[in-house]
Amino acid sequence: MKDTIFYFYDALCSWCYGFSPVLKKLIEKYGDELDFEVISGGMQTGDRKQPVSDIRDYLKGAYLNVTERTGVQFGTDFMEVLEDGNRLLNSVPAAVALSVVKELKPKEALNFASSIQRAIYYDGIDWNKAEAFIPYVEKAGIEADLFLEKFQEDTFLQKAKADFNLAANFGITGFPAVVLKRKGKYYLMAQGFLPFDQLEETLEKAKRN
Repeated sequence: MKDTIFYFYDALCSWCYGFSPVLKKLIEKYGDELDFEVISGGMQTGDRKQPVSDIRDYLKGAYLNVTERTGVQFGTDFMEVLEDGNRLLNSVPAAVALSVVKELKPKEALNFASSIQRAIYYDGIDWNKAEAFIPYVEKAGIEADLFLEKFQEDTFLQKAKADFNLAANFGITGFPAVVLKRKGKYYLMAQGFLPFDQLEETLEKAKRN
């Protein structure tokens, strides 16, 4: 039985967007020996839901830091969303969409999580609308009508909430976070952005245990 990497992320986490290339490299190098599972963290839920305008100045600074440290770019369309400020920061719709993909096309879940982050932060899609995810679920091999049907089912909202609870139960307080399950034990590999070399070094140490 393979060891498992749990990747705790949130679609609205800009540091997770910056971490996507690191995760891709990790999968390319360790995909044959490790299983990977993506978990939605629920960063903007409950009383943490708020209009972009409420924290716009903070976000502008954060995005500059993300670009400087990770190299990812934020698209013009997204920056217009930021300037407008009216869109609600709400992690639930993207988490429900991911739950549908994990159920119907589990092998595509990590690709989907990465692709919708680029769609949000570069293309500026409206992350609160199910229809916005259709091009990305179709790339995962799920028909649009089936996705929209599943998206409305309470089952997948509950699956998203189960992900949020799992993140909380693991004690995850920041995203991205990477946890290795090895021989029945759990090892925190990263909480917050880490470059690939540092993450790989931590992983290799844990594998020797």
